Amino acid sequence: MIRIQNLTKKYIGFNSPYERILTALTFGIIPGSRSYTALKEINLEVNPGEIIGIIGRNGAGKSTLIKVLSGVSKYQSGSFEKKGSLRSILELGVGFNPELSGEENIYYNGLVWGYSVEEIEELTDSIFEFSGLSDFKNVPLKNYSTGMMMRLGFSLETANRPDILLVDEALAVGDASFQQKSLSRFQQFKEEGSAIIIVSHDLNLLQMISDRMIVLEKGKIEFSGSPALALKKYIQILADNSFEDSVKEKSISSNYIESYSIQMNSGDSSKTIFGIGEVVKLKFSIKLKAAIPDLTIGFHIDDAKGLRVYGTNSYHLKKNLKNLNGGTTIEYSFIFPLNISHGKYNLGFALHEGDNHTTKCYLWKDDVIDFEVER
Repeated sequence: MIRIQNLTKKYIGFNSPYERILTALTFGIIPGSRSYTALKEINLEVNPGEIIGIIGRNGAGKSTLIKVLSGVSKYQSGSFEKKGSLRSILELGVGFNPELSGEENIYYNGLVWGYSVEEIEELTDSIFEFSGLSDFKNVPLKNYSTGMMMRLGFSLETANRPDILLVDEALAVGDASFQQKSLSRFQQFKEEGSAIIIVSHDLNLLQMISDRMIVLEKGKIEFSGSPALALKKYIQILADNSFEDSVKEKSISSNYIESYSIQMNSGDSSKTIFGIGEVVKLKFSIKLKAAIPDLTIGFHIDDAKGLRVYGTNSYHLKKNLKNLNGGTTIEYSFIFPLNISHGKYNLGFALHEGDNHTTKCYLWKDDVIDFEVER
């Protein structure tokens, strides 16, 4: 239903008001002297009955891509083909008039969305029923809470199934009950053949609903594939960019960490098959190349589907590692019971400062140890 080939989008900037006026007077023949490429040669196909999740850091190009696909923003080069009706949810509640009642807003915004009067009359009751606001039809919107307004907006914008649905940060709104209703509606649209693209920072929810996930970084597709592998790629990108000095990004581990080893033991023996509830010892040996003022050692365990089932670090255990000199070899161990279900797992680790790896991460590794838990 959607085919994108080599799509590129640039934003033009200006160094002065004079330059902006000159560009306007020449109808863009003389462009602004500054430009920023928000999307670089994007290639993507989305099929009927498929949900694609898009993740990435702030400024990666996620919202720009949704705006281009929805027609709100133009692109400079490449091609974009679509088949079928398209609807985009860029911001819930946009266009609502606080002085009008909920029902009046349904008519007003429904017409803007392209519904006919007959369709609105037919759908009004179901919209209010789905949003749980049937008792507030005639109440002015200014008396609605933010959550109520978002629920009404979501219910209106998804009242009819489009062939293509684009969603930007509106994966699930309202309380837990309405979130489940929202997700069920996405699944219903998928089963009926809709192609759905969702941008969200709610990684766990997006992983649960997506058939495929895409990682955007600096306007490019860095990864496209299974949700589990996409999340690992995204977390690796966060770790690689955790230092403010971009020059250091690619050489952090080699500058600070000379070598490391990890052992996962039960008793005195190292093994890869454990029993449920068995107490294990995870032993780190890390040799530093340069001094680190504040080091946190952490690990995480993912199951075969890529879902994170357990993890902790020295910061949360209040076992701080301070003022470490270059050349120092650190021995550190975690002892914990494997209170997880039977199955196959993999273990990764991180060396960073503070409570998480998103700032000053010296080393991040996934899939370092594969092991199995048996009944």
